[in-house]
Amino acid sequence: MGRKAKNKQAALSDKMFAATEKQLERYNDEQIVQRKLLQKQKASYRDFEIQNPYADMENVFEDLTIDQRAAEFQAQQGQQQRANIMQALRGAAGGSGVAGLAQALAGQGQLQSQAAAASIAQQERQNAIMAAKMAGQIDMTERGGEAMVQSAEMGRQSTLLGIEYGGMAGANAGVQAAYANQMSSFGAQASMLNSQVGAAASMWSAGIGAAGSAMSGPSDRKLKTNINKIGESPSGLNIYSFEFKNSKYGEGLFQGVMSDEVPQDVVGTKDGYDTVDYSMLDVEFKQI
Repeated sequence: MGRKAKNKQAALSDKMFAATEKQLERYNDEQIVQRKLLQKQKASYRDFEIQNPYADMENVFEDLTIDQRAAEFQAQQGQQQRANIMQALRGAAGGSGVAGLAQALAGQGQLQSQAAAASIAQQERQNAIMAAKMAGQIDMTERGGEAMVQSAEMGRQSTLLGIEYGGMAGANAGVQAAYANQMSSFGAQASMLNSQVGAAASMWSAGIGAAGSAMSGPSDRKLKTNINKIGESPSGLNIYSFEFKNSKYGEGLFQGVMSDEVPQDVVGTKDGYDTVDYSMLDVEFKQI
């Protein structure tokens, strides 16, 4: 793989990793904002007071009064009638007759009073029955309201619990997705690295290994053809492109130096030809 392709792949991998980092950062920021809003709404929902709409109902039949006007009117009418009878018969009946008549009228008045009392008692009994029925209805209604309150409280707790589980699941899913993207980016980087290592190993087996040490390359001018100067290193060494005459050293175009142009302390010998320890030079020996 050429240097330009490697650099391009490395830049692409770095860009992918940076994008996943930004994605994770944005998700974390949004998660913080949403969690604050959720906590506020949850607090409002949790603090809402659920009341029994049927609590403290009033028994309207407890304060019912009896209607005594009819009884009072009947009593007054009876008294007036008895008085009129006594006045009309006083002269004709004589003293003894008047006394007997008065006694009879008194008995009649007592019967009327008893009838009026019975009517009042009947009204009171009816009122008591209605009050008792109403009290029972109120009790049942209030109990139903309490059951409604308990059901609403259970519903609220279930909702809050569902919100917690949902928020946890969403947060976990988002973080896992971000981490999955990162792992994908790491995988791409690892793949690129493996490709580079494979290319290096292939180059070694083709040519570099045959030359001697791992950092040495065959640099004898007699082994090369199609030699062209392509630049200079920072220390002033000439950099050439070339091909090997013998394919056992590698096939294709390579970059390196000539052994007769570098300091002799970096030059070695292998199979009667010069090698160069590139680890001591500011020139990279590579296939281009």
